[in-house]
Amino acid sequence: MFRSIFTPAIISLLALFSFFQSEVSLDLNLPETAKAGDEFLVEITINKGDIEGFARFQQDLPVGFTAIAKQTANGDFRFENQKIKIQWMRIPYDREIVISYAIQVAPTVSGEFSLDGKFSYILNNGVQTAAIPTKSITIIGDEMAAGTATAAATTYSYQNVNLKNIDCIRQKPYLNESNEVIVNLLVNKGDLKEFGKIQEQVPRGYVAKSIKSKNSIFTFKNSIIKFLWMNMPPEEQFVVSYKLVPEDEIPDQAFIISGTFSYAENERTQVINIAERNVDVSGFQDDDLVAQNTEPDPVTTTPVIAVIPVVTTPVETIPIETTPVTTEPVITADPIAVTTPQNTNETTTQPSYADNLATLTNIPKPDYGVAYRVQVAAGHKLVGKNYFKRLNITDDIQTEIHNGWHKYTVGNFSFYKDARDYRVYVWNNTPIHDAFVAAYNNGMRITVQEALMIANQKWYK
Repeated sequence: MFRSIFTPAIISLLALFSFFQSEVSLDLNLPETAKAGDEFLVEITINKGDIEGFARFQQDLPVGFTAIAKQTANGDFRFENQKIKIQWMRIPYDREIVISYAIQVAPTVSGEFSLDGKFSYILNNGVQTAAIPTKSITIIGDEMAAGTATAAATTYSYQNVNLKNIDCIRQKPYLNESNEVIVNLLVNKGDLKEFGKIQEQVPRGYVAKSIKSKNSIFTFKNSIIKFLWMNMPPEEQFVVSYKLVPEDEIPDQAFIISGTFSYAENERTQVINIAERNVDVSGFQDDDLVAQNTEPDPVTTTPVIAVIPVVTTPVETIPIETTPVTTEPVITADPIAVTTPQNTNETTTQPSYADNLATLTNIPKPDYGVAYRVQVAAGHKLVGKNYFKRLNITDDIQTEIHNGWHKYTVGNFSFYKDARDYRVYVWNNTPIHDAFVAAYNNGMRITVQEALMIANQKWYK
């Protein structure tokens, strides 16, 4: 009797012990920060237990990230279409295996990115999946790393932006009336005559179509566009352009384009990174490019980083007003559900442009000097003017792509106090509770503190 009861108990304990022994877990190890233009190492420890046979590890990388295999535990490593795949027909017998790879970051990438992944394996004749706990890394952008700020090589200026003898810059992408993203590229090729290629990696969820190719071969595959010349155009400077048409479902991801310009010189292929600038090259004319001396440009030679330290002044301490991703307004699916705040006792004067019909700016014009705008929304997906009409925003909406986000601003103020006053107006007359002042210098985003110091203006509560 005792033996018949004891035997099932032993079997149950052994089954339970076997379950815990075969449980699979993964641990992701990566640095908290990395610099744009550099590379960092990712290491993943797979506690696989007793599983054997077929297995596969998979991870999606953001646009601008490129993976290079380091340690694969005898697996087949592939990196295609922003996906890392390591596949084993028969996974090693070790209960714990370690895989690693280096990720190269494009010089134009900055912001906070999340990495996760999954490990699939066969157990009891069925496919099982174990997920990696998500971890984040902050990429610190550096305009210097984009290869566009070497003062000694700068011989031309276009709309207050310096160009080297051989260079390629991208106008900040913008929306047209059909919610398509327009991308213009200015090439300064000098005396080059033979091979040339522009290659850009664009976000998933879009189809690329050529607008102006300058007799190149245009191709688009796996989120990569190419302009290819066997013989470069005769002009020393020219513009090519393409548009990104959104597909049915756009992934909720950072909007980042990274690219390179390759050319043949002295029978060797040279590659330079394409930098993004706040210029309008759509109507470029040859005489717009001005030859100049090699004095450093104050904007393009100063590193502009995505994570800017707090700047203080000896005269007064200024409260921090920054634009972190975690606190900026994110576009919601149902803006009607937002409650309109009650008016406060603070009085504001409505600007004269408040009655204008809201439209998205089609071609942003370059800015000079210090300016302030009021940011009213930000999100990964593009929205049209009807969204802001429902939020009672009647001003012209300026759209920019910054740090991977579509950011929407109103107004253009020379003085911080005017922008501050209009921010309060937005608070009191729209459902947008978290509008804030954004500052610019020559079209590049900076902190409000830096703008006040450059313009020698006072801060107002």
